[in-house]
Formats: sequence, C-alpha cells, structure tokens
Amino acid sequence: MKLSDIFPLTYEAYPQITWWNDEFDWRQRGVDVCEFLVETQHWLIEESDGQMLAFSVSVCADIIEQTARAPDEATASCIDCVRFIAAVIPAQRTLALGQLGDSYGWVLWGISRAHDPTARVNNANYALPPYGDAPHAHNEAVLPFVVDWIQTAYLLARKFGGLDDHCRDFFDYSIHIILTAMANGDLRAGVDATIAMANWATTRGHAGAETLTRTLFQLMQQDFVNAETKARIETLFLTSAAQWTDRTPVEWARHLLETRREHLREHEVFQTMAVATDDLASWTANRTVILTEIRRLSASYHERSPRAEALISLESRASILMPLIYCLTRVGSVDDILDVLWAWYGSVDWERGDSNVLFISPNHGDGVAYVWPHGRWFAPHADISGSLEALLVAVSNALSDYFRGPAGDRIVDLDGRRAGIPAFENGRALAEAVEGHYQLRGLAQQLPHDFAPRAIVVVPGHRDPLQSLFSLGTGRFAALEASLAAAATDRPIEVLSVWPGATQLTEPELECLRAAAQVAGWRLKVREGQLDAAAFKDFYEDPEPDALWVIGHGQQSPYSVYETGLIMDTGDLLPMPQIASLAVPAAGRRLLVLNVCSSGSAQTMDGMARIGLAQELCSPQQQVIAHLWPINYYAALAFGCSLASRLRANPVSIAFRGATNVMRNQNALLEELDSVAPGLAATERFAHGHVAEILDNILCWGCPALFT
Repeated sequence: MKLSDIFPLTYEAYPQITWWNDEFDWRQRGVDVCEFLVETQHWLIEESDGQMLAFSVSVCADIIEQTARAPDEATASCIDCVRFIAAVIPAQRTLALGQLGDSYGWVLWGISRAHDPTARVNNANYALPPYGDAPHAHNEAVLPFVVDWIQTAYLLARKFGGLDDHCRDFFDYSIHIILTAMANGDLRAGVDATIAMANWATTRGHAGAETLTRTLFQLMQQDFVNAETKARIETLFLTSAAQWTDRTPVEWARHLLETRREHLREHEVFQTMAVATDDLASWTANRTVILTEIRRLSASYHERSPRAEALISLESRASILMPLIYCLTRVGSVDDILDVLWAWYGSVDWERGDSNVLFISPNHGDGVAYVWPHGRWFAPHADISGSLEALLVAVSNALSDYFRGPAGDRIVDLDGRRAGIPAFENGRALAEAVEGHYQLRGLAQQLPHDFAPRAIVVVPGHRDPLQSLFSLGTGRFAALEASLAAAATDRPIEVLSVWPGATQLTEPELECLRAAAQVAGWRLKVREGQLDAAAFKDFYEDPEPDALWVIGHGQQSPYSVYETGLIMDTGDLLPMPQIASLAVPAAGRRLLVLNVCSSGSAQTMDGMARIGLAQELCSPQQQVIAHLWPINYYAALAFGCSLASRLRANPVSIAFRGATNVMRNQNALLEELDSVAPGLAATERFAHGHVAEILDNILCWGCPALFT
C-alpha cells in the first residue's frame, strides 16, 4: 500500500508535498510520517495559519478513516501516535489565535480514537502517550510533544469548558512528563507547561496548586535560570497564585515593570500594568501610558490578521482588561472605563460615543457592579460566585447549551439533538436567576430619577435577557452597546427594504409590513428573484432605504465566525465576515432588522460578547435589531408585526420597547394588529389560545435585542 492510499484526501489536496508513491506500513514508517507532518505544518505556518490548518483538517479526516479500518490493536496504536502528533500544532495555533472551540477539538481528538471534533457532545475514551502496543520508536518520537500538549490543554482549560476532568485525571502524569523534559534539558518548555498547570490548578482550587507554585517560586530564584524565564514565572504571580510567594499580585506587577519589562511578551506588558493599577492614584499617574499600550496591542492584532480573526484575538484575551476594569468600577468613572474599552475595541475611523451609559460588570468580586455618570452601586451578594454560577446554569438550561461559570466544569445532561433549542419550561427559572443576580429592582432604587442612558455596556457579556428585564425592572430602556461609537443622526423611515427569505410565516409578516408601510406612508421595496449572496450584497449596499428588514434563517456557531451568518434561500451560508465587509451607506444612521434566529447570539468569552452577527454589523451608520437565540416562529412573527406597527409613529428605541411589551400580551397584540389593518393573516395566527402561553415566556419576548 502506498502512502497516497493512507492519506487520500491529503494527497488530493497537496499532491506536490511529499513521497506519496512510496510504499507504506504503519509499524515501519509511522515515525517518518510523524516527522513529515510536523515539518509540513511548520512549513505551512510560514505561509499562514490558515494553510496549516487546512492541511491538518485533511490529515485529520484521513486518520479518522484509517482508525476505523485498523486491522489490529498494534496498528491502531501506531495510528494513535500519528494522530497525537498531527493534533499538537493545530491545537497550539488555534489557542494562540483565540479559536478556543477549534483548539478544544484538536486537544481532545489528538488523544482519542472516537472523539468527533464536530459534535457538541462526545462520549469517548482519552489517553496520553505512550501507547502500549505501538513500537518503542513511535512512542519515543511522540513523547517530546506531550509537554506541548500539556501546556495547551491546561491553558485552554482555564478559558474553556470541558477539560477540567481531563486535567485532573492527567495531573500527576503531566508532572512526570514535565520533570522528564526538564531532566532532558528542555527547561523552557517544562517551565511553560508547569506555569499553565499551576494557573489552572489555582483557578480550580486543585490540591496541587500550592506545590507547583512554590516549586516555580524556588526555581525562579536560581542563578542558572535566565531573566526571560524568570519573567515568565513571575507572570504567574500576577494571579492569586501569589498567595504562596512573598509578595502580592500588585507588588509582583510593579516588580516586573521595574526590572523585567524588556522580557515581557506581547500582551504581558499591559497585563502587568493592569494588575499594578489598584487605586485612583496609580490610574491617574499612568493613564496615558496604559491607554497607549492598550491601543498598541489592539492595533497589533489588526495589523497581522483579518478583521474577524483580530476580533477573536481581542475577545479571547479580554480577561487581561479585567483587573483594570474592576479597579475603575471602584475608583474611576464611566469615562475612564469607556476609554479603556475604546482603546481595546474602537476603530480609528470612528469617534467614541458619549458617556451617558450604564456600565455593568456581572462578574465583579464585590457584587454586580453598576457605574453611571456621577454614581455607582454594587449589588450586594453573600456569595457572588455562587450567584453567577446559578445564572449561567439557568442560561444553560433555558438555551439547552453549556455556559461555564466560576465553579468550572459541571456535569451537563445535554441531548446533542436538542442542543441550542430553547427549553420553554425553563423560562421562568431563567428570569428569576437574572433578577436574582443583577438585582434590577434594587438598581431601580439607586439610579437617579432623571437618568436615561443611551446604552448599556456589559463586560463580560453573557447570553441572558438582561436588556428586556432591565427595562421591566427599572422602567428604563437602553440599547445594548456593541460598537462603542458615536452614532450618526437617525434617518427617518421613508423607504423600507425587505429581504423575504423563506420561512413558515414569511407571507403573514410581509402582509403586515405592507399594511404598516401603507399607513405610515413608507415606500416599500421587497427583494424579488434569486435570493442568493449576490442579491444580498445589492440589497444590503442599497443607499436608498432608511431601514432594512431581513426575514429568513440564521445560524450561529459558538466557536466559528465562518459558521455564523445568514442562510440564503439556496441553502448556502453567507458568513458573518463576508456580510461585515459589505458597505453601509454613509448618510445618517439606518436601521437593520434581522428577524432571524440567533442573529444577536455572540460567542461569550471574557469581553463585551462582540463576536456575533448583529454586534459586528453595528456602526455609526447602522443600529441593529436581532435575536439573542433561536426564536420561536410565533414570537418572530409577533415581534415583527409589533415592531412594524410601532415604527409608524415612534423612534427606534421607543418602538422596540413597545413592541416587546405588546408581543407578550395576546390581547394587546391582537389590538395592535387591528390598528395596522383589519383581517391580517397574522391576526388569525395569534387568536388561538395556546399562543398566549408561548408569547408570555421570557424566551420569546426576551429574545429580541436592540444593539447600537
């Protein structure tokens, strides 16, 4: 059998790369293949990460097929070694790029014959090398890479769910592997992996945290350890791991800036500055330098990556902002916080929006933090971590998804077939958890009576119905901030353009839009013909409409921007980066209504939850209405009809708030539709008794969101 027969997909995609016509046997040539894979991955990285990852995906598919065909355990163990090697570099690079879901897939696929990287739920066996039935030479070739896997896995486990149990299971063995690497002279890799393990162990309260930290603290003081390695170790002490050293995190941060700044890498300079800033005096003294460093770091991501990848880098690394943000919620102002966020997220082509906002930090250790112009309040909690955990459990249960809280991984009984489908029976518990955590009624008593924020800024953002419940609990309404930019003047609606994607209820929604347009005096344009990507470009870039209205289907991936977007009637996905590249007319600010599922869903990491379709399409020239999760089709129609009705006589924010109030009350909804036009098909749809219970669920009326 030739090598091309073993890797047919890779051979077809890369016929020029290697010795495909050579005879191949897993036991005799497995080590050669390992070397070939690593060399080729490194070579392709020099071209781009994308090329390396595309190659690795082909290799992955071929190895999965060969695993299924393995005639005996000895052959399967040889394939295990090759699989492990094939996965390490993609796991490292996707983690570095902030593509955490992809990194998770590579980390676990590399140590399992049965793990499916595309599945939401996996039940497989996982094992690190050495593999018992593989030849000694195979395991010897693989073992040096286990240290790299350890570092990647433990770094990822701090940021991403699903690895804590594996990290516990492999903890003692990982220490053995690291000690072996150090004994063989690979101090740097061993130190980096140990730091990753200590960081994870500290965060998760693992019993090994103290020993690892004390070991690193002692190692750092040895003369044979160079300054760069000492700096790497000391960055660990910026965390709560410092409790096992002789200084506080703030003292370590100031020490690093004074003595090892030239050895700090990429984000570590600002990360250290953020920890060193713990009071108003240190912020005031270093504000200009800190903001400059944030802008430099943000610009570096944009300079070396396309916009979509740069945004992933910003969101996945936003945790380094948190010490500074938390400090400013205590001693700073809204202006200070917005300046920090603008330096991180802002566009050089736009101006920052004003400070008439309510800033919310749901994860603050002193309680949910609220900061507004000339005021602040911390919602009191006896156990803020427990409250946040309860909130994220409730969100997970309501959305049939998994959102990890401060307690780390938890056992989830998630049916992969229903993953992502809202569970209406859990709607009430979700509303109670949001109120319990954010304490919105208590907030209402704290806010000035005349305070009318233009927007809510939430860091870190969670996929909860905060906007709707904030309006209900405080009697105020504000858009969700996405762009942080100063908005252009709203364009009054004179021309409404509709994209009539095929859904169960497209025609009733179109009928209502036509009736509302006739009453309001709008000119209505309905896109006709083939509804494909080229047609959407023309629709989106049309300078004439003051409002665009999209009916159809959406898709959101919790991990990939290229699997998030709008589904065309051809069945093809128009991905988010491609939509975001389309031009928006510059005259005034238009309204974009995305009445499609999950159009406002965002990946939730440590930042503003900016990686979502609606969020990415917000700009000074465009505000966006979208849905935070898959919306029930009755709810989508009810919201669309209510919004169209309210837009006849109200500005966008007032119309949006009115629409979400109307849609949850069956009688009010029917009256609203009659005011648009008698006898609408939608009216008949909503007259049935079971509709009232559906629409009154928070998972319906809390799903729409207005983004600015």
